[in-house]
Amino acid sequence: MTKEKAKEPQIRFKGFTNAWEQRKVKDLFKVSRGYVLATTQTTVNKTDEMQYPVYSSQTKDEGLMGYYKDYLYEDAITWTTDGANAGTVNFRAGKFYCTNVCGVLLSDKVKTNKMIAEELNDIAKRYVSYVGNPKLMNNVMSEIEVSLPKQEAEQEAMSSYFATLDTLITLHQRKCDLLSKAKKTLLQKMFPKNGKTTPEIRFKGFTGAWEQRKLGEEFEKVNERNDGSFGREHWISVAKMYFQDPDKVQSNNIDTRTYVMRKGDIAFEGHPNVDFKFGRFVANDIGAGVVSELFPIYRHKQAYDNNYWKHAIQLEHIMAPIFAHSITSSGNSSNKLDSKHFLRQKISVPKLEEQKQIGSFFANLDHLITIHQHELEKLQNIKKSCLKMMFV
Repeated sequence: MTKEKAKEPQIRFKGFTNAWEQRKVKDLFKVSRGYVLATTQTTVNKTDEMQYPVYSSQTKDEGLMGYYKDYLYEDAITWTTDGANAGTVNFRAGKFYCTNVCGVLLSDKVKTNKMIAEELNDIAKRYVSYVGNPKLMNNVMSEIEVSLPKQEAEQEAMSSYFATLDTLITLHQRKCDLLSKAKKTLLQKMFPKNGKTTPEIRFKGFTGAWEQRKLGEEFEKVNERNDGSFGREHWISVAKMYFQDPDKVQSNNIDTRTYVMRKGDIAFEGHPNVDFKFGRFVANDIGAGVVSELFPIYRHKQAYDNNYWKHAIQLEHIMAPIFAHSITSSGNSSNKLDSKHFLRQKISVPKLEEQKQIGSFFANLDHLITIHQHELEKLQNIKKSCLKMMFV
């Protein structure tokens, strides 16, 4: 009796009580493989002629490479046999084509379904060979053992549940992607391009050129030291703009080797990357705290909207030309900003009311993106927990 209980998952759908069984893949499925197909023979979009999805080794879009005129299989499980994604397993509903870097499990003794694909996806990577190019070949997949319910109805119930969960995850992921893409486009169009004094898109009621203003008219460099008012709980991580866990703050010189950064201040973070050629500014939108003195701090000299400047100072098409005239290399991976040269550079600035409109718009957009990101993370965590508790 104890042995039978050990073969049951922690969580089950109501009405199912039978013990699960362990079976090797080769005893359940016919193990096959896809065929070579050049990308040039596929189309990006589905058409009446090119109607069958083609799956490859990539993980983007669940491996979808494009569409083709013929299909190879229907309702089967595929896995990536070669490369960085070796061992990634998916259930493919309907008719489809897959390339030669996909192994295929076809219905034989049992019906292929989402439930078995999820279980294999959770365990298959343990069997990937990392000698040279990562591989999970047919002979190895054939020997993998899976646990599954004896009743097909329980398998189908689990398959339906995980399919619904994946649909919700995909929905929120797409929403995040679409909103992020829209934001990126709008940031390019709602701020003037180089050499221009007006943006392509404006809110109703605002006309005329933006003011060409020296940065020194807008900002001043500040070196405000900590007078003891700020402790470890006020240590700001500049790169992602959040208060660090006090227990993880390593500095022993919080009173002497730091600058105070107040809400609305901007700090220069000089590490270049693919998005920021020279480094970038980060605006404080979380409240007063302290930062390492490695980060120069600039403070507004006149009325401003923080949500507006938070985005304006990170636009590469605006800031890169300014940095090109005011950056000096430090001899390591981080750039230094020459304050005098920086404050002499000019930038286009709208009146305060227009700043507020733009800032509010992007703050609302960021909030919407965050809502979907949190929902996405919650669903992903639910699925992760379910994979642990709904399988043996």
